[in-house]
Amino acid sequence: MAHFTKILTQTDSSKRLAIPSKFMRQHLPEFEGGTLNLVVEDVRGYGWSFGYSIRREGHPKPVFQAGWLDFVRNKCLIPGDRVTFWLEENAASGPRYKIAAERKIKLLGREIYAAV
Repeated sequence: MAHFTKILTQTDSSKRLAIPSKFMRQHLPEFEGGTLNLVVEDVRGYGWSFGYSIRREGHPKPVFQAGWLDFVRNKCLIPGDRVTFWLEENAASGPRYKIAAERKIKLLGREIYAAV
């Protein structure tokens, strides 16, 4: 299962989520500039529409912008939280993109990540 996990930065939680370039090249649809709407399902089965584009200023970087902040607000995500994004291959329905969000908490004296 192809995936990436990222600890959110201030920029990730207030503007856009930067996507690892290697993951983009290997697992996201190719397109000719602009913005591509990508439907992503969270672990509760809710579908989110993220605007997927390539940031052009500075170093070109793939990002989720439009719709990303709706997800952040809904999950009350803050810097230091963690998201995991993955691709599920399904022969019958085709590829499906999934996302999970987690927050670091202390449980019995240990730090762990718990779903939000």
